Amino acid sequence: MKHKQKAISKILTLLVAFLPLFVSAQHPARLAREADSLFQAKQYTQSLERYKEILKKHEYSEAMLLKMAFIQEGLGQTSEALYYLSLYHQASNDAMALAKIEELANQHHLQGYAPSQSKQLALLFKKYSGALAKILAGCCILLVGLLAYLKRKGRNVMPTAISVLALLALLFYLVNFGEAAPSGIVHHNSTYLMSGPSAGASVVAIVDEGHMLGVLGKKDVWVHTRWMGQDVYVKENQLLMVGL
Repeated sequence: MKHKQKAISKILTLLVAFLPLFVSAQHPARLAREADSLFQAKQYTQSLERYKEILKKHEYSEAMLLKMAFIQEGLGQTSEALYYLSLYHQASNDAMALAKIEELANQHHLQGYAPSQSKQLALLFKKYSGALAKILAGCCILLVGLLAYLKRKGRNVMPTAISVLALLALLFYLVNFGEAAPSGIVHHNSTYLMSGPSAGASVVAIVDEGHMLGVLGKKDVWVHTRWMGQDVYVKENQLLMVGL
């Protein structure tokens, strides 16, 4: 009887230990179902709040991001609509999303959305960087094996060794520097762009919401960016950082 009680006690202890993990895993799925139901019922603001909760947990789907952009555009929130469209484009690389972003940007005379081949290449690179890294690592392993074989046979190993070094250098670059340059969308009207990372610096420009700024670096609460060809700084809390 005592053994049976001990066994039950152990099972209950394990259940209590793993219950938070189970609840945590179920929470985003439950919120997604609620949000989708509210969206279908055209209760858009309520569904948006639930979608935001899901995104805070770094959970998302392409359809969810598209719905969030649709709701924000309907509410007249241009910067948020562009933000979620940009996230959707990052996730899907959908050309129609890019066209919609350009349409909204042109409609509101916004800077930073001009299409470029470099942006497209960066997105494609980001999308397939994981697979590319695995391929490069696999090639390195094969070449190292070939290198060992050639050395045992007393053959010239220099071309193979150079190939290994080149692939390792490419893999190192991919892992450490392969990410596309981050960007942020101005989130508030009358946002000050400063000449330096300080409230005491001179004001270069005052811009309204919606403009996209490329991020060059950060210093404390200040983001280093460029505006009209000039280096400027903007407070981090004035930007919606585009990134999943």
